[in-house]
Amino acid sequence: MAKKGLTKDIIIHAALFQIEENGLSAFSLRNLASVLEIQVSSLYNHIQGQNDLLAEVGFCAVHMLTELEEAAIKDKQRDEALFALADAYRLFAKEHTELYRIIMGVHTFHIPLLESAAEKIAEPILRVISDYGVEGEMQIHYQRMLRSVMHGFFSHENSGGFSVSSISKDTSYRFSIRCIAAQLNAEEDALNASR
Repeated sequence: MAKKGLTKDIIIHAALFQIEENGLSAFSLRNLASVLEIQVSSLYNHIQGQNDLLAEVGFCAVHMLTELEEAAIKDKQRDEALFALADAYRLFAKEHTELYRIIMGVHTFHIPLLESAAEKIAEPILRVISDYGVEGEMQIHYQRMLRSVMHGFFSHENSGGFSVSSISKDTSYRFSIRCIAAQLNAEEDALNASR
């Protein structure tokens, strides 16, 4: 019998907290049930299994990152928006590393709805890029390049990289984004010149 008052939302948020606190690799339904002071079997009244629960946590994580991106670029355009977006993305990855891992692994759940939700992360990025007048296929190229830089920088930094030099990682990150901004501005100048 399910514990009175237990809901799917309570389970999802408890799982999210446990993953953030202890890491994705340490997460299990047994540990979660212990924290909630219930039997593991009670969880199955609300979820189908661990993968189902992790997918739900994935939805929450995607929503959190997308909201952060949207808030970062609100009332901003072009370079200001680009830097704000890049900073927000990196901040999320650093402060919610375990949730970020789930977002990066959404394809492993084989849940089309979750994969579709994760694609929303690209929407604010595409809007920022479109401010430079970049359209169509080029917009996708720039979006992929920007995400590769943001993800790659965080991944390398998080694994202990960039430790040889005393030069600030923040400065290097901003330099990387500045290079993309310069290319986007050059792209816009070329588009304007061709009109």
